Amino acid sequence: MAWGDKSCGPIIIVGGYVTFPANYRGLKRILEEISGSEVYVTPITPLDWLLGRFRGYGQLVFEVASVVDKALLESESDRAVLVGHSAGGILARTYIGGEPPYGGRRYSGHRRVSHLITLGTPHDVPDEGRLAPISEADELFPGALHENIHYLSVAGAAVDGNHSPAVRRRYERFTGDGRVKGDGLIPVESALLSGTEHLVLDDLYHGRLYGGLRGRWYGSDREAVERWWPKSMFRKDEG
Repeated sequence: MAWGDKSCGPIIIVGGYVTFPANYRGLKRILEEISGSEVYVTPITPLDWLLGRFRGYGQLVFEVASVVDKALLESESDRAVLVGHSAGGILARTYIGGEPPYGGRRYSGHRRVSHLITLGTPHDVPDEGRLAPISEADELFPGALHENIHYLSVAGAAVDGNHSPAVRRRYERFTGDGRVKGDGLIPVESALLSGTEHLVLDDLYHGRLYGGLRGRWYGSDREAVERWWPKSMFRKDEG
């Protein structure tokens, strides 16, 4: 879908697997500068992720819902923008929801969200092992499910699995053949959700741990963020 002309409202960052909210302070600041909107980071910690492996991930989705409610109340806005990094994009998709319940709750975030932007999110994965919960969420809430939401899938392609056996093995957790490009953890084809707008950025890594001292990830600096942040949602004085 084409990006709308509406102001974007508050922005909620949903962090990746076993990350701390503090990992996204830089991205939060950059998004505030270029959008002019208030930016929130979901308070999900590595402990929450680890507990989710045993208890299910419903409580983490509820955390996303709580932050969206808080952001809309404080901003007096009707709808918010979700930015999900890595597995955080799966939590965001599940919150957007639909008819099937998840974790004992039925979410209707599609009524409260205008945009979903995912950064290196493993949307397409095998239905096995630790990845089974992602496959379950994808089956319940497939693709660009809601026409009133603008979806953008961003994939980094800084590392070719052909050139690194270690990276190839990482990619093969998500795809049959790891001899493909990706962000050092997630192969490009896994990060592009069906039915959404796709954007592949050749020099971006999954996160700080994957690119070394000189590597750049999706939120490493303003120039990187400006490459995927929709032009229609820049603050007016940014041009």
